[in-house]
Amino acid sequence: MPKDDADAPSADGLATRCERACVDLIEERWRRAPGLAIRMAPGEPAVVERPGRTRFDLSWVAADLSFSGVLRGRLPLLPLADGSLALVVLDRLAMVDVGQLKPFLAEVFRVLADDGGLMVIDTNPWSWLGLRARWRGAPRTLAANQMGSLLRASGLEGIEIRHALCWPPLPSGFIERHSDLLDRTFSRIVPAAGSIYSVCGRKSSSNVIAIPFARDRRHGLLAAPEGMRRAG
Repeated sequence: MPKDDADAPSADGLATRCERACVDLIEERWRRAPGLAIRMAPGEPAVVERPGRTRFDLSWVAADLSFSGVLRGRLPLLPLADGSLALVVLDRLAMVDVGQLKPFLAEVFRVLADDGGLMVIDTNPWSWLGLRARWRGAPRTLAANQMGSLLRASGLEGIEIRHALCWPPLPSGFIERHSDLLDRTFSRIVPAAGSIYSVCGRKSSSNVIAIPFARDRRHGLLAAPEGMRRAG
């Protein structure tokens, strides 16, 4: 249909800008997480490497909550050892069932190493992009504050929320032509109206150091290891 042909370039252009914004958010976070990482997202599986960092991109299928690629499985279980990952990225999975999300977040917490991070990226349900998706029949995604509360309840700390693509409710064609200018302008005015949000949390380090003490029979006291002195 002629209408579809006219709308197609705009839709493709906006989708490309959304993808670019998500990639930028991930790259910024990933630079601070040396080690192994996984990213779940709709699309093809891949392996992405940087100096000192490797990320396995897994293909997400929302219909049956499964993922494939280097790792295969179905939520909520992750076939990984405890504390094996520096970063987990959940990229636009659009999980709206809190009952399914809670055990999955607990599993992510298990596989994160100390100081490892979880990053959740999704569409802001109250933004221009989120409202358009709902008008087209998509389910309402969780808001950033809701997602932050779930991450905090799973045991993660230092919750950070960011928004990107702050587009006003204007025609798609106009947004496509001026998307960068609109984003720069409205991100200073109403940053929480960003079409894409990221919520990040960190698994705190236990900071527990086991120090072997020996019994000092002369004084009936616990003697500190060599190199440490008793006060007085």
